[in-house]
Amino acid sequence: MTEDWIHYFNQPNYKVINAFEGLDEDRLKNGIDSFHQLKTVDWDTVDIALIGVNDARNSVHKGSAEAPDLVRSYLAGLRSLSKPLTIVDLGNIRGNTIDDRYKALEDILLHLQTLKVIAIVLGGSQDYTLPMAKAVRQYQPKYNLAILDSRIDWLLHAQDYSATNYLGKICEQEGVAPKDVSFVGVQKYLYSQKQEAELNKHSYEILRLGQIRQLGHRLAEPVLRDADLLSVDMTVVRQCDQPAHITPMPNGLSGEELCQLMWYAGQSDRLNVIGIFEQDVHADKGCQGIVLTAQAIWHILEGIALRYNDYPAKDLDLYRQFIVYLDDYELEIKFYNNPDNDRWWVEIPGEGGGVDVIACGRTDFETASANEIPEKWFRYIQKKSL
Repeated sequence: MTEDWIHYFNQPNYKVINAFEGLDEDRLKNGIDSFHQLKTVDWDTVDIALIGVNDARNSVHKGSAEAPDLVRSYLAGLRSLSKPLTIVDLGNIRGNTIDDRYKALEDILLHLQTLKVIAIVLGGSQDYTLPMAKAVRQYQPKYNLAILDSRIDWLLHAQDYSATNYLGKICEQEGVAPKDVSFVGVQKYLYSQKQEAELNKHSYEILRLGQIRQLGHRLAEPVLRDADLLSVDMTVVRQCDQPAHITPMPNGLSGEELCQLMWYAGQSDRLNVIGIFEQDVHADKGCQGIVLTAQAIWHILEGIALRYNDYPAKDLDLYRQFIVYLDDYELEIKFYNNPDNDRWWVEIPGEGGGVDVIACGRTDFETASANEIPEKWFRYIQKKSL
């Protein structure tokens, strides 16, 4: 079946731009195979598939259609990873209409998940999160979606569909809606009170830029560790670091913060599909935004290469266990901790009297130890009551 995939893709056209002087063998390009140049692929040995989306008709950032090959140019010129990964570049998705491309991307991503191959989608516009979500939902009905964005792309009661209004199609459509959605890096003055109320109604998690700056980017690590699908709008980065967008953006994540978050995302043992969108090459200055995107993807790959294979890959019984009793609430909460990397998980009541286990941070354990209900635990309890 995978031999037929050649008809789904155009061969990418890019030139490797080296990021440093030195041995040519020590570059990521040597670990990336072109699907169009391979006679056969042993998918059992493949770790990563790269897919380009050179389409931006639903975005104000029309130059994003040209981003995938430029990103490849700078990505391939970065150094090789700490541990080798087998990476296959499938090319740029084909299709005469946007629905054709949506369907092609959905089909490919669904099959890649069955092959246990992690997919990285180089956008293009962020509305392509919709076919990504459909593919993940078919493979894993109870999936978690994490979004890095400065805004909330959900225009309530609006009829139009675009990169600024795709979330309603995901969150409200039967057969697509995720179990949970988390927003990272949003700026409070860039979304309305009605949008905030809608997210609160669903008990979705909002980690604002101010919270990340106040408490540190590690605050987002448990969110990214629990994500099955990650969608990144590059306008989450402030414009001085990432000028490849048309809207003035004096505030936002720094380039360093983005790369750290991408490393956390790569380290997630659950994350299977990643999309990075909205890099308008027409607005870029000296390819700075494109270079940052390439560096962000490198950090994802480095994180994947150095995964710990924690829960759910590893049995929780192998971790340290802590039971905290909250006297004021007559409530008992069980935590798990991997002492090798100080990652934490917490049990919450599940369906049918069982329990679910979600990622959390040390601060959640410390909060419970101070006889207070951790916000993350309380939010999941609220979701179950909806």
